[in-house]
Amino acid sequence: MIELVTTRAQLERCWAIRFAVFVDEQQVPLDEEVDQLDTAPSTIHLLAVVDGKDVGTLRILPEEAGHCHIGRVAVSGLARGTGVGRELMDRAREIALERCADTLGRVRIELSSQEQAMGFYRACGYGVVSGKRYLDAGIWHEDMAQEVSLSSTGE
Repeated sequence: MIELVTTRAQLERCWAIRFAVFVDEQQVPLDEEVDQLDTAPSTIHLLAVVDGKDVGTLRILPEEAGHCHIGRVAVSGLARGTGVGRELMDRAREIALERCADTLGRVRIELSSQEQAMGFYRACGYGVVSGKRYLDAGIWHEDMAQEVSLSSTGE
């Protein structure tokens, strides 16, 4: 089940997943993992729960109308390959359309992908923006994006 995070307690559960994935597994410094955007009123967090266990999270950063950024996508080790990541991304796309679309019902969703995760994001419908790679927290990334609209989702 994908939960829309509405409480501080839920946000702390998201952080626990992110700390396990990014800080413990990938050695991202803790002070780079949590930022002021986590508690910004406009930030939307999702939490994936399977069999009562927290297994995944992401955040959506609404920008101007028709544009948002997905980030901090993390799925716990045991839940990888089970479809949880895809469920999170699908729900994020729905929320982006609901809350970030322009007046024509379109939204461009961008993300910064770790290079090792680019295949996953391609399977979710994202394409490479520029092909320029860059280091973020010591990990190689590339920007990816997709454009969706209410008409393209069949709604």
